[in-house]
Amino acid sequence: MLKKIFFIILSLNLISHCEYKPVYSNQNKINYKIIITSFTGDKEINNLVVANLNKNSKDQSGQTINISFDTKYTKSVLAKNTAGTITDYQTNAVTTFLIEKENNSENFVIDEKFNFKKMTDKYEEKNYERNIKRNLATTISQKLLLRLAVMK
Repeated sequence: MLKKIFFIILSLNLISHCEYKPVYSNQNKINYKIIITSFTGDKEINNLVVANLNKNSKDQSGQTINISFDTKYTKSVLAKNTAGTITDYQTNAVTTFLIEKENNSENFVIDEKFNFKKMTDKYEEKNYERNIKRNLATTISQKLLLRLAVMK
């Protein structure tokens, strides 16, 4: 019992003195005006990323971040059955960002993959693929916002 109390007091003491901050706490505290200078590649993913970034941009802020990016989306065959028909696909979205903030510029790449089974109904498969693209775009923009929050 005494060991538990000692451990609790010690851990609280260490946490309070080391400036512990959760990584995701800064994600919504971006005080920059985000300007998209250019984007190329897959239009659907790019438009969703731009919309997500514009939602998080603070127009009244004095500091600006210029972002240009290129997205490459591919859908490849992951597996076939013994008859040679496709059973699984893999989608891959690779986005290369160039971020310019004041006098600094940073280049980085976000690579997102998703595997899914082939559906018998082509219409449902296209809708599912659109949904996957939306999810990939949301993930890409969240990772970018997290990167902007920790960027000095």
